[in-house]
Amino acid sequence: MNVDTDFATIAISSLTDDPVSCSDNMLLTAVGRSENTNMKFNDTHDEMLDIGIPPIQVEVIEAEIKIRTDVKNLKVWSVNAEGFFAGVIPSSYENGIFRFKIGECFPSMYYLIQVE
Repeated sequence: MNVDTDFATIAISSLTDDPVSCSDNMLLTAVGRSENTNMKFNDTHDEMLDIGIPPIQVEVIEAEIKIRTDVKNLKVWSVNAEGFFAGVIPSSYENGIFRFKIGECFPSMYYLIQVE
């Protein structure tokens, strides 16, 4: 995994009983900086002055993801905050490695990786 964003947590979970390396249904979660709209802090940024209002503003995480897997026909869907598919993320499979980039098109916190 190569992450371009300087502050991020990226986790992948198998949504089956199989390990990630042979799962046909996975969820990738990518989270970085986030805060409510119009949140306010003091000058040193160590005390919150106003909690702000919805919606939560979430930083886009940019990364190249590489998954070593035996499953060759995976597809990546960006999933929006309401749980709907937002679009398909371009991907490739070569020599046992499934690759795709997040953050460039259909950025989200959630990506569903499933067999086509």
